[in-house]
Amino acid sequence: MEIKVREADDVQLDIDAQSIVILPYNYEANKNYTYNSTSISFYKYAKSKLDIKYFTEPELLVEQRSGDWFAPVLFVSSVAMTQNPELITIALSVIANYVTDFFKGKDSPNIRLKVVHKETKTSKLTEIYYEGGLDGLSQLEASINKIANKGTSDE
Repeated sequence: MEIKVREADDVQLDIDAQSIVILPYNYEANKNYTYNSTSISFYKYAKSKLDIKYFTEPELLVEQRSGDWFAPVLFVSSVAMTQNPELITIALSVIANYVTDFFKGKDSPNIRLKVVHKETKTSKLTEIYYEGGLDGLSQLEASINKIANKGTSDE
C-alpha cells in the first residue's frame, strides 16, 4: 500500500461544491477533459448512495487496462467535509463495495485512486494518491482527514 501527498502547483480549480465531484483525469488542463473509463459506471453505482456529481459531462474516456481498478479522480472540499463529517467514510465504503462487486471472485484487487482536496476557495489543491488493496482504505481515510484538518490542529 502506498499513499503520497503533494500540493498541486499552478492549478486553478474553481469548485465550491458541497458534494464529492468526479474530476477529469486531466483536470489540470483547461479543455479537452478526459475521464477514466470507470467514471461512468462508478457514478451510476454511487449516485444513490452518495452526494456526487461530475465536474463536466464526460465526453472523452481513457481506458486503462490492467488488473488494477483505476478510480475516477475525486474532489472533496473542506466545506463538503464540514457539512457532512462522515462524507469520506461513506465515499470510501461505496468505493470498497463497488470494487468488491467489480472484482467478484478475485483476491486482493489493487486500487489506484486520487483524491483532490481544497481547503478554501483561494487555497492550493492537495492531491492524495492511493495505491493498494481494500484493507488500506482506512489509512487513506486517516490521511484525507489529517490533510483536511491541518489548519485546525495544534500539532
